Amino acid sequence: MPFALNESTKFISPTKTPEFLAAGLPVVSTAITDVVRDWGPKADGGPGLVEIAAEPVAFAAALQRVLEQAGAPWLKQVDRRLAQISWDQTWAEMDGQIEAALRAATRQKSGADTTTMRRAGHV
Repeated sequence: MPFALNESTKFISPTKTPEFLAAGLPVVSTAITDVVRDWGPKADGGPGLVEIAAEPVAFAAALQRVLEQAGAPWLKQVDRRLAQISWDQTWAEMDGQIEAALRAATRQKSGADTTTMRRAGHV
C-alpha cells in the first residue's frame, strides 16, 4: 500500500489493511498514521503485522522480507488481532453500550418518577 504522504492521506484509515490481512496476504505500507498505530511495529520495538517503509528502496526490501517470512506464525498473530476487531466483536460492544444506556435511562426515569410522586405527596 504505497500511499503518498501528504495532506490528502494524513487522516485516512485504509480499510484494505485488515482486508488484505484477513485474506492471509502480507502488507507493506507507507507510514499512514492508522496503519502504523494499528498494525505497524510495536512500541516495545517488536515487529508489527504490517511492514512500514518510507521510500522506494526500503519498500522493495520490505516486500522481499514479507515474501520470505514464515507464514504460519505470522498468520496466527494476524488471526488473533483480527478477531479482536471483528464486526461480531464490534457489534457485541455496541450492543452492550446500548443496553447499558437503556438500563441507565430506565433507572433514571424510575428515580425521577418516584421523586415526582413523593413531591406530589408532600404538596
